Amino acid sequence: MLFAGALCIVLIVWLVVSIVLEYQVSRDLNAVLDRAQVAANAQDMLEYLKELRANMEARGFTKGNWAVIFKKPDNSFELHYKVVNRLIERLEQVKDLPQTETTYQVALDDIRGTVRELPYPAWLWVTFHFWMLLWVVVLTVFTIFSGLVYTAYE
Repeated sequence: MLFAGALCIVLIVWLVVSIVLEYQVSRDLNAVLDRAQVAANAQDMLEYLKELRANMEARGFTKGNWAVIFKKPDNSFELHYKVVNRLIERLEQVKDLPQTETTYQVALDDIRGTVRELPYPAWLWVTFHFWMLLWVVVLTVFTIFSGLVYTAYE
């Protein structure tokens, strides 16, 4: 019984830490991506995407995949990072165009559409996938063991 209580306390602490870390990652990456999509002009969008790139670099999300097993191009951090860099390059070119020109509006709309289609990677999963899998295994074993012990005492 003491083991079950300790396991519950550890699980609650782990859950709180996960929520705090997920918030930080979501704030630094997903929220910035959302702001870039709805930016009113190229300069604002450029600033948001530069912030996104800096945050990806700071967290090490520039290589690898956010999938543990089924790694493919649509879950590649490297390709995600490459798209962000290309969008920044395009915005550098677009920002100097007059905002009243059709070329500016079409380019901005195209970039906004690309930003909208970027996926939201499972950032936290990438960082802590080993520990998350470990917890699933531990809880599964504990549940099975608890059922066996309970059945044995009946």
